[in-house]
Amino acid sequence: MPEEPKVSNIDAQERSRRNREATPAQVSDSVTEREARAQRFAAEAAQRAADLAAQEQHQKNRQARHQAEARRIDEETRAALQLRILQAQEGSRSQVEPRPVAVNTPRQDAELEAEQSRGRQMLERYAQKREGLAAARERNEEKARQDATSALPGFKPTG
Repeated sequence: MPEEPKVSNIDAQERSRRNREATPAQVSDSVTEREARAQRFAAEAAQRAADLAAQEQHQKNRQARHQAEARRIDEETRAALQLRILQAQEGSRSQVEPRPVAVNTPRQDAELEAEQSRGRQMLERYAQKREGLAAARERNEEKARQDATSALPGFKPTG
């Protein structure tokens, strides 16, 4: 017959060791709090990153809408200006404006005639001065030619 194992101090130690291995190790409160805090921080960081990405996307979409609206307004303005230019060009081609008829009073006509007659007098006086200056210049040139034909250069003939 087989012998029954004796319950001894070693068996109790073995049993105690096996029980310790079978049960999970108890973690201290500071370790669990640290792990919970790390998870919370990671979740908050992920939430912040998601919020920031959503905000950036919203800003990009808003900016794209504004740019599209600005392009549309710009194109409308350009089209309106081009239409006005074309209308102005067509209008200037087909419509020759007649010269306006001046309506002068008798006093204005008299002043105009006086100014014109004074202008004619000044032109006549200027023409006479020019004729006198031209004649004097001609005399001086004739004298210079006579002096150049004299026998000795630089000396005037006496006589």
